[in-house]
Amino acid sequence: MIVIIACIAFSAFYIIFPTYCGSELFRKTFQNRTKVFDGFGGGVVVVDGNTKQFVTMVQKPMFILNAQGYIPMEDTIKRVWIDVGSHSDSFAGGDHIYSSVYWPHRTMKSLRDEFNESSDLMAIAIDPNARFHESLSKIPRLIPIIAAIYTIEGTQLFYEYALDGCSSLLEPNAKLDPNYYVDNWQIGCHQVKRMTGVSTIPLEKILSIIHPRLDIQLLKIDAQGVDLDVVKSCGKQLQRVEKIIIEIQKVVANNKTNNLLYKNQITADESVLWMKENGFFFNKQQASVNNKQLEEYNYVFDNGHFKRKKL
Repeated sequence: MIVIIACIAFSAFYIIFPTYCGSELFRKTFQNRTKVFDGFGGGVVVVDGNTKQFVTMVQKPMFILNAQGYIPMEDTIKRVWIDVGSHSDSFAGGDHIYSSVYWPHRTMKSLRDEFNESSDLMAIAIDPNARFHESLSKIPRLIPIIAAIYTIEGTQLFYEYALDGCSSLLEPNAKLDPNYYVDNWQIGCHQVKRMTGVSTIPLEKILSIIHPRLDIQLLKIDAQGVDLDVVKSCGKQLQRVEKIIIEIQKVVANNKTNNLLYKNQITADESVLWMKENGFFFNKQQASVNNKQLEEYNYVFDNGHFKRKKL
């Protein structure tokens, strides 16, 4: 009898103790993750009682939704700019793109000046790199969101390149002509430092929690080869957007090599065609050169629906 009881006790300990240790390990790991604010991640809406929070995969709440389920903004805010693939300054920085994009029916200003001077304007800066969040959080009238934007919601392979600004959902282009990066800083856009997993969400998910009364006046995208995919991810919300800026490359082919940085990236011609088919027209006057050597440009597209409304 004693032997049987001992066996039962040992069996119970054998089953319960590892389970307890496992749950404790999970609990401590989760607690540690909530304290460590780093890494890449997408976002989800979490309901906690009567509160709805937009929370990222790095366990960082971005904001609490209002009673209507929208991102809270003051009544004085009338229009929204969105920056996908942001950096530490977003629209408050000195990016050369900002001096070439404007609205002809208003006083011509750089985007930076207009953002800094306009009290009716709110910006949303989206980037999967958590390092930018702290600096972006200090900019007035700007909401930073740690997220990776893509056409599908789920976990994708993410390539972190030696040059931080080149990190992408796309792998490097094996057919890239070496002449484009030999003895050049651009080699950093061809060397993968490491591969990680990143949770992606469609931009439609974020646009849907911006109140319908607000104009999505500008969508600026720098998504390293998947810019058009970001546009496509807007889904039914796309027609709310008035002006779109995307970074793209024109193809320069040379036998078996070309100038594209990423494998399977969408080209300039493909982007112009898709945008036109969906009511957005290429604004050649406001386009600008980003890197002439790589034939990389910032293309600007205007929503034809908004043009018709103003006529």
